[in-house]
Amino acid sequence: MMRGSMNRPRRQQETAMDTQRPEKTQLINEPNIKPVDPGEGAGVPPVDLDDDPSVSPIDLADLTFARRPVEVASPVRSAKKKGLPVWAVALFVVLTLAGIGAGAWYTYDQELWGGHTVPSVVGLERDAAQKQLEAAGFKVTVEESAADDGIGTVLACDPEPGKRAETSGGATITVAIARTIPQVTGQNVDDAQKALLDAGAQNVRIQSVNSDAGAGTVVSVEPAEGSQFKSADEVVLSVATPYVVPSVVGLTADAAKAAVEKAGLQAKVDYIKSDKPHNEVVSCSPEAGTQAQEGDVVELKVSSPFPESPDKLAEYLDATSKEVATYLGNEKYALTYGATFSNGDAHAVYTGAAGDMITFTANPEVGSYAGDKTDDVLAAGAPISGVRYVFAQGSAPAGADAETVAAVKAVMQECGFTGLKESCSAADLEKLGFAAEGRHFICAYGEAQGYSWAVLIGGKQAGQVNVVAMTFLKGRFSGGIDLAPYGNSPAKFIAYAGLYNENAVVQKEAADAAAKDGAAAQGQ
Repeated sequence: MMRGSMNRPRRQQETAMDTQRPEKTQLINEPNIKPVDPGEGAGVPPVDLDDDPSVSPIDLADLTFARRPVEVASPVRSAKKKGLPVWAVALFVVLTLAGIGAGAWYTYDQELWGGHTVPSVVGLERDAAQKQLEAAGFKVTVEESAADDGIGTVLACDPEPGKRAETSGGATITVAIARTIPQVTGQNVDDAQKALLDAGAQNVRIQSVNSDAGAGTVVSVEPAEGSQFKSADEVVLSVATPYVVPSVVGLTADAAKAAVEKAGLQAKVDYIKSDKPHNEVVSCSPEAGTQAQEGDVVELKVSSPFPESPDKLAEYLDATSKEVATYLGNEKYALTYGATFSNGDAHAVYTGAAGDMITFTANPEVGSYAGDKTDDVLAAGAPISGVRYVFAQGSAPAGADAETVAAVKAVMQECGFTGLKESCSAADLEKLGFAAEGRHFICAYGEAQGYSWAVLIGGKQAGQVNVVAMTFLKGRFSGGIDLAPYGNSPAKFIAYAGLYNENAVVQKEAADAAAKDGAAAQGQ
């Protein structure tokens, strides 16, 4: 009792202190008293509660208020285990994470996960590029693109080379192939041109050609369809245009024929007499501008380039040498001699079926020739510088067998000569000192526009009468020949050369021909 009374003042003090605390719900701790089995305590030493300061008899007054629990050291407590230091645990975590990271990096680097690196294949041949991609695990798709250079090599790759990509997505390579001309024949020109531009052509030229196809339709392409080309190459589209008769009136026959044939048509030349210049187209049928079909014939009316008849000597000078050769062939004249002078002019002799003779020569006043050549020099284009025509017996115009001015005029009319200047006879040459010695003749000389002419009627012997007509290029007697010995008379010179000294002229021509042949031989 005494102990309890001694503890009462302390409790009273605590009670006083507790009453000063804020008012709150009081917690009453009921003692958890477990009945003790009398047998359980056997062997456990008794506890002296009187000596334990933390134990005192229970006062019922103490149960009326809350009290802080007091920690009491348990007499029976297991030993506290010793753990790892914090730094060791941290180090373990760091090392573990580093190992995991290194393993992930190594396996990624070895491409065990995260896709594969796309190999560099741009510029390689198609097969080599495909093998490299497949070796890296990619399924390869090939696309083609037209190019000028690097045909058969890889232009691009998707995914981009050098990057990582999942192989499941595959890889697409673009391979260069040659550009080829597309199918354009039969298309209209606009569609064809677009197709060529789409194929890469940068130099397209369009030309019109005559065709029966619809206007504006492509009839051909050059290079041909399917041919390889580069973008800078010229590509020519030939586009149909209707066949139309061209305008040819006023052109020469050759120029008109060329124009008609270029238009895809055929030309037929019909020579007619006309006051138009020789060999000029007078009219055509169908008329110019008429639409036609391929191969249609266009008739050309042409002022004849040929003489109206073989004795129309002046007309030979208006024709070309080739035209004269054609004409004489048509008239059945035979070539009996053919050569050229040293200056290249023609020296050719043709004989007609009736016996008349035509000589193309630089010296028409002389009728003889030396040699036996038969080169067709007119057909070869040798220039004509003069013509001599000998009428066959019985073929001269009526009244021309008399040695009179009237006979000369008859021949002039037949040959188409005008502009009579002078005439002479054997008596006139005797006055100049040239003995007649049986020669008898009348020789007349005249000049016309672009040429001069002469008529010689007579012979060397009595009863012999030859009728000869001649034409010369204008200027033949304007200084090239010394006419003083002949009284400055072309007529007297012509008569002398033809009847008095013909052999001397022939000998000179033979010497000239021999000199030319020798020079040609040296040149070889």
